[in-house]
Amino acid sequence: MTRIKIFQPPFFLATALLLAGCDAIQSFLPPSSTAPANTLVYDAPVSLTIKKDSLLPGTTIAYGGRTETGAAKVLLAGVIAPKKIADTLDWEGAPVANTKVKLTTRVISFDDNALTVGGTARIELNNISIQPGGAAGTVMLEFAAPVSYTLIKGQAMPGSNIAFVGMSADGAQFAGLQGFAFRKQLDSLEYDGRILPKVYLRLDLRVISFSADGAVLGGTANIKLEAP
Repeated sequence: MTRIKIFQPPFFLATALLLAGCDAIQSFLPPSSTAPANTLVYDAPVSLTIKKDSLLPGTTIAYGGRTETGAAKVLLAGVIAPKKIADTLDWEGAPVANTKVKLTTRVISFDDNALTVGGTARIELNNISIQPGGAAGTVMLEFAAPVSYTLIKGQAMPGSNIAFVGMSADGAQFAGLQGFAFRKQLDSLEYDGRILPKVYLRLDLRVISFSADGAVLGGTANIKLEAP
């Protein structure tokens, strides 16, 4: 199984943001999604490695080793596309039903054993249906996208059943959480659930700020596309 590796901000950057305060943290995060209610769109930084004579699961990208001239022998839907370091390697398709993945990458390195590329992925999930809880099946592709959510009172986070209820002496109150319903500033908030028959979502967030009228959360959305 080949998984997409995720870029993570270095520890010193995360620490600096915490020390700088919530305004700095919020400015680092991407804007909340404006997609329709039944559609989720994520942008994730990625790097991936494809072993020789292997297909990247869910795609038509394969690596066939070096060509006679020393270039990387990349196969796109069975067509040979010689690539050198820093060359583009883009792909778009539907690894599972109701999904669209667009990879925009460049060749980082290659040898006789594997090819490595890096860049971004856009993941579009259509006709979602929220089913909290459960567990992911066999993962085919996995992405981690930075996210931020600005919720007004009574609004749920996209892809989940967690909604901001209001503010109390115990902190921001959320509906849909298992157990304790309150979070204070910079407290963590996690969610797991299925959004498509073959797509599982995990949110790993922190409460950036909140008031009586709304709350801002930011962190990572982990999207797991499962094997058929």
